Amino acid sequence: MLGKTLRVLVTCLFLFYPLVMYAGLQRFSPRLIALILGLGAVANFLYMRPNGGHTRLLVPVIGTVVLSFVSALFNQSRAILYLPLLISLNFGASFAYSLLRPPSIVEIFATTYSSVLSAEAVRYCRLVTGIWVGFFAFNATIAGLTACCSSLETWSLYNGLISYCLLGLLFVGELCYRYWRFRRYVGAPTDAFFKRIFPPKE
Repeated sequence: MLGKTLRVLVTCLFLFYPLVMYAGLQRFSPRLIALILGLGAVANFLYMRPNGGHTRLLVPVIGTVVLSFVSALFNQSRAILYLPLLISLNFGASFAYSLLRPPSIVEIFATTYSSVLSAEAVRYCRLVTGIWVGFFAFNATIAGLTACCSSLETWSLYNGLISYCLLGLLFVGELCYRYWRFRRYVGAPTDAFFKRIFPPKE
C-alpha cells in the first residue's frame, strides 16, 4: 500500500513538475527542490515493474539525476529547468526509432485492441507516429528556449499548462479523425461515444 501511494505521489510530482517547481522555488532553495526531483525519479524507476520499455526510461532517469545533481551542487535552478526538454527528446527519439524499426509505437498501441491491422491502418499508424515525432521536436525546442531564455513564470506557463493543452488537442484531434475515417469499433473505452457520432460503415 505504501509503495502504491509513493508511486502516485511521485507520478503527480513529475506530471505537475513545472508547477511544483514554480511554487517550490518561491519558498525553498533550488538545492532542496533538485534533491527531491532526483530522488523521486530514482524511486519511481525502482518501483516500476520490469518490462520491455523499462530500460528506455534509463535515459530520462539518468538525465534527471544528472540535472538534479548539477542544480543541487551549485544551488541554482537553471539546470533542472531543462527536464521538459529532456523528456520531449526522449519521447521523440523513441517514436522516431520505432519508425526505423517497425512496428511503430502507435501501431503497438493499436494492436492492444485489434491484433490484425490492415495495410492501410499500418500506414496510418506510421503517419501518426511521425506526427508525434514532429510534436515532440517542436515541444523540445520551445521547452529549451523557455529554459534558457525566459523567466520562471514563462517557463512554468508553457511547460506546466500550454504544452499539456497542445498535447491534448493533438491527441483528441487525431482520435476524432481516426474514428471518422475508419469507423472501426473494437472494444476501446471511447467506442460507445464515437459510435453514436460516426456510425459504422455498411
